[in-house]
Amino acid sequence: MQIVLASASPRRKELLKKVVDQFIVHPPEVDEKAIKEADPVKLAIQLAVMKAKAAAEKYPFSLVVAADTVVSLGNQTLGKPSSQAEARLMLKKLSGSKHKVITGLALYLKAEDKLLTDYELTYVTFRQLTDEQIDDYLDTGDFEDKAGGYAVQKVKDAFVEKIEGNYENVVGFPVRKFKKLLDRFLVPELVVEVVDVALPHPWAVARYQNQVIFVNSGLPGDKLRVRTSGSGKNFFQAEMVRIEQPSPDRVSPFCPHFGVCGGCIFQDLAYSRQLILKQEHIYQSFRKIAGLDLGTSQVILMFPSPTIFQYRNKMEFAFGEEGGQLILGLRQRSSVTGKNSGRVIPLTECPIFSPVAKTIFPIFLDFGRKRKDRAYHPRARKGFLRHLVLRQGKKTGELMVILVTTAADIPDFTTLVEAVTSVCLETKSFYWVVNNQVSDVVAFEQKNQLWGNTYIEEKMANFSFRLHPQSFFQPNTEAALSLYQKLTELASQSGCRKALGLYCGSGCLEIFLSTAVNEVIGVDINPVNIATAEENCRINQVTNCSFLQGMVEKTLLGFSAGEFDLLVLDPPRAGLTPKALKLTISLAIPHLAYVSCNPATLARDIKPLVASGYQIQQVCGFDFFPHTGHIETLVWLKR
Repeated sequence: MQIVLASASPRRKELLKKVVDQFIVHPPEVDEKAIKEADPVKLAIQLAVMKAKAAAEKYPFSLVVAADTVVSLGNQTLGKPSSQAEARLMLKKLSGSKHKVITGLALYLKAEDKLLTDYELTYVTFRQLTDEQIDDYLDTGDFEDKAGGYAVQKVKDAFVEKIEGNYENVVGFPVRKFKKLLDRFLVPELVVEVVDVALPHPWAVARYQNQVIFVNSGLPGDKLRVRTSGSGKNFFQAEMVRIEQPSPDRVSPFCPHFGVCGGCIFQDLAYSRQLILKQEHIYQSFRKIAGLDLGTSQVILMFPSPTIFQYRNKMEFAFGEEGGQLILGLRQRSSVTGKNSGRVIPLTECPIFSPVAKTIFPIFLDFGRKRKDRAYHPRARKGFLRHLVLRQGKKTGELMVILVTTAADIPDFTTLVEAVTSVCLETKSFYWVVNNQVSDVVAFEQKNQLWGNTYIEEKMANFSFRLHPQSFFQPNTEAALSLYQKLTELASQSGCRKALGLYCGSGCLEIFLSTAVNEVIGVDINPVNIATAEENCRINQVTNCSFLQGMVEKTLLGFSAGEFDLLVLDPPRAGLTPKALKLTISLAIPHLAYVSCNPATLARDIKPLVASGYQIQQVCGFDFFPHTGHIETLVWLKR
């Protein structure tokens, strides 16, 4: 295939020769100022695409290669200076500073409407420059047509103190990144039909010549043009090029951030089809992992979420940086290759949580920017601002705000608290939490109450529940109510009298069960959960519930067979430990309810339970997480 370089740069021509022996040089005429984009990465890519498409008008059957380099200093993007005076201003700004050099790459074949883009980023630190050094360099004329007003191969060590990253990128053409992009571009494209989604991941599943293909996005019923990007023993990985024919179940996503934000994967899929996919996910997990065919013995009952927007009562948002600016949002959507940069996608709203996010985000961003706070970077292990955790009672409207940072001198939070509470009148509680753990999790190493109550309240049916910063509470209040009522109904119908609840959290499920049985005992390892559970019993005047704090494995040793007639298991995503499972089986409690947010570990644990003599009576899916790949499941078993 003939290759065209859409650039007049002798530097890019020289570097391209390292990869391609023969090519045509055709620098197109474009108006670079026509693109108005503040983000330097997006700007560099858009400029490269514009050049590639302009050159492709003359060479529609050739592979056009285009690149554009920009320099980013703080919040400012420096392009090519239009005059010597502008170049002087740029170099004065870069003097003694560390800046980014970003090159956008675009490969385009117009005849097939095939476009592939990428970018390279390098950090360059300049020495402190004198006016004489700057003027001497400008007199050479080398500043012309150079992003930031300089050519690194000309200024060399006289200007540059340190380069972190790819040197050729600073010259204007990242050769290694181009090689990878070219290899991807030359991979043949396939047209495949999506038949499934690899829940809980967002990856579409297709088949081609008896091979499974995982695609980075797509919906059942879509016909996609894809480009393979890797392979495993029995599968290929692919990225979607475009949708050739959309699925009839496609709908318009309701969030402007959908597609890149990792919070949702199904906003573009009709909700009724989401439920079908999740039902099938439960069925296939039991069939493949437990060896149980639920289709012939039990029907999986699906309970949709009563609300599919603004249903979450808790969200953990992350601080990040983009273009030198502090941002707040969620981590980006995961890739089918398993590689994830951990980049934060800036959000202006979160429709699955609450409108309050749109109001409160600017307040925290303004606070951080004025203080010049840096966002915590998990890989670099540097930065101050980590997370903003918001909890809101869906029935009460009460809001708890939790700011999570690394340790530092105690900031003055007075203005921040005043700004939040004056604008968000529903705020009832405000905390500052210090977390110095390396991993990107919200850990409560040090908790400081800044304002308001120590808790907020939520209501479910006739009960009120107090939520403290560390209290476990199901994230979808109304869907959780459906599950609790179903479990209470099953316990009542089975004539259960004494129940044991393991991994009880804040005791909500046990309190609901107290209306159907004579006595309930809850067990949890977290003392905060136990204290909250006991508090919730007191405020609801529930007298037949008691709670024990400790490891499930140790606590079970204190109970004997025949002591309970109902066992409720609600473990974390990892499921039961082998020891907990063995002790559970040894107690031989007649009725068992297993609640899980992970069909895979649920099926794994159900298999030995069934082998020990339990029989599955009902399997119920509760959609606690609309528009995501997750589902809550209740399995009712009987010996």
